Amino acid sequence: MSRAWLPRRFSLVISTFAAFAAFASFADNAAAQRSDPTAVTVVGRDPNARRCSDQVMRGDTSDETIGRCSEALGYRHLTQVAEIQLRINRGVTYMRRQQNELALADFDAVIEIDRRHPEAHVNRGAALLQLHRYGPAIASFTEALGLGVQEPYKAYFNRGAAREALGDIRGAYEDYNTALEIYPDWGPANAELQRFARQRREHLQASQSATSNQ
Repeated sequence: MSRAWLPRRFSLVISTFAAFAAFASFADNAAAQRSDPTAVTVVGRDPNARRCSDQVMRGDTSDETIGRCSEALGYRHLTQVAEIQLRINRGVTYMRRQQNELALADFDAVIEIDRRHPEAHVNRGAALLQLHRYGPAIASFTEALGLGVQEPYKAYFNRGAAREALGDIRGAYEDYNTALEIYPDWGPANAELQRFARQRREHLQASQSATSNQ
């Protein structure tokens, strides 16, 4: 397979599907996670922590949301678990705002607290992917998968996008396919595999046409 297989609007594909597919998070509320796996419920005494969680779960990317999360992180009785949850919430919000360097700083801070936190690694990979730092993104997604990330199909999908950006078409195809095996009929993975099949047909048709014209 050659680099000619790369889609013409590859950067847009990465941006759209990274935001949709990779923003996993640490959750202690199973029902909330099922309804929105991009946000968590922070349980604590500080009302800012609850407001931060509520606003992130609603997809609110306003300055107020960032402010609530930041104020909660300054709470003097903050536990490590609460700090992890708050930083992932704020990091996810930064990613939604395309402030990926700030998001990366939050996820790195979580990993300093707990270097085996799979959701921090998968989110770190998503931020790196959107920053077009594909090699480190692949390493972060691979680490998350090794640590048992909660939604592995998202990590495989986004690792596939990073591999494709680096020209590893076979590796990308394998990751997209694995994502679909884990989550059958999942739209994003289905779309990428259909694109691969279409491009393969077009490549074969072009080769046959060139051969017949010789």
